[in-house]
Amino acid sequence: MSLIQLPTFKMRPDEQIVPLQYNHLLSIDLGPHEKEYADSISGYLDYVWENSEHGWSWAAIGRGKVICVFGVRDVWPGVVEAWFIPGEGLENHTRSTLIGARALLSEVMATSGIRRMQIFVKSQHMVALRFAKALHFEVECKHRKFGPEGADYYSMVRFE
Repeated sequence: MSLIQLPTFKMRPDEQIVPLQYNHLLSIDLGPHEKEYADSISGYLDYVWENSEHGWSWAAIGRGKVICVFGVRDVWPGVVEAWFIPGEGLENHTRSTLIGARALLSEVMATSGIRRMQIFVKSQHMVALRFAKALHFEVECKHRKFGPEGADYYSMVRFE
């Protein structure tokens, strides 16, 4: 897995997307859906860090605050799983974050021989579902009682 260079995309002066560091995970303010998920996994932040892949994981910063973290990780050759953890304040930076995340995910697929990118989204989390659709993911199927908290999740996929 190679390091993905940040592509050029326009953001406001008080916004940036940077390579993920552990301190970004410590400083993100989770919303209610994310807190429920995090409470279901012992050592949640360590779990996220250990499953993130260097060069393929990022943090979006808005007005000096971590507003989301996201990335992709290998499943097997040609297939990756995207992950996305929104934080409080993302709604004030949605457009720029979408533009940046879309550019990064497209770069990963274009330069790494990826034929399939998948993501799992909690079916009751309408903001996350809309965000995934804006990143060009489409619903593939619904997994009942799939999440660590027992919630239903959509399997969503994107192809290049």
